[in-house]
Amino acid sequence: MKKIVFLGVLFLMFIHQINAQTDTTKLSEDDLLLQELGANDIKQSLLPEGMGLIRRSFWGEKGLMRKFDYFKLTADNRERELVLRRRMLQTHQALGFVALGGMIGSCVTGQLLINSHNGDNSLTIKTVHDVFVTTTMIAYGTTALMQLLAPPPVIIRKNKGWSNMKAHRTLAYLHFSGMLLTPIAGRMIYGDVSQNANASDQLRKFHQVSGYITTALFAGAVIVMKF
Repeated sequence: MKKIVFLGVLFLMFIHQINAQTDTTKLSEDDLLLQELGANDIKQSLLPEGMGLIRRSFWGEKGLMRKFDYFKLTADNRERELVLRRRMLQTHQALGFVALGGMIGSCVTGQLLINSHNGDNSLTIKTVHDVFVTTTMIAYGTTALMQLLAPPPVIIRKNKGWSNMKAHRTLAYLHFSGMLLTPIAGRMIYGDVSQNANASDQLRKFHQVSGYITTALFAGAVIVMKF
């Protein structure tokens, strides 16, 4: 239940953030833009327009991170932030593959569990399945946080028309919904609802199909950002 609540809170943060912006992620471009800022520019010019509420609360002029001397709003510190941003986004990408691997492992072991029909190996398979599910949840949540909490770029562009980023964002809405529904159904299978054999079979089917669809959607979100 705690995992579901955590994902729900993360979802609200995520939806607000991706609605608020589509930003640049290339450090080289950010570096060039930052160098163009003059020494006499006001502090607000060091920050992009259009930052979402979550990012403003951390990295805005009066954000939480500005209370630390290390992140005072200066041109030099902004260069340091851009290095941190690049590393966080690289971690975001790497953990995305870990989460995808966990999803695939969850699907495979889940299918084996269904096929075992409570056989001798079912307990072992369920244990492995639970490990994959836990790995997926942790990697998925951390992946989202790396993007949400990364320092802002120098400029946030509003891209017109279709793009890889918009495809990634659209798929994110869908696979996040699946990440909420799939574990809920999985919990219900072993809860009070499971006392009804027909309801339990329906839940297993829903859990299975939802897991496969969510994995496919997440794989698509990873692929569109690589090509």
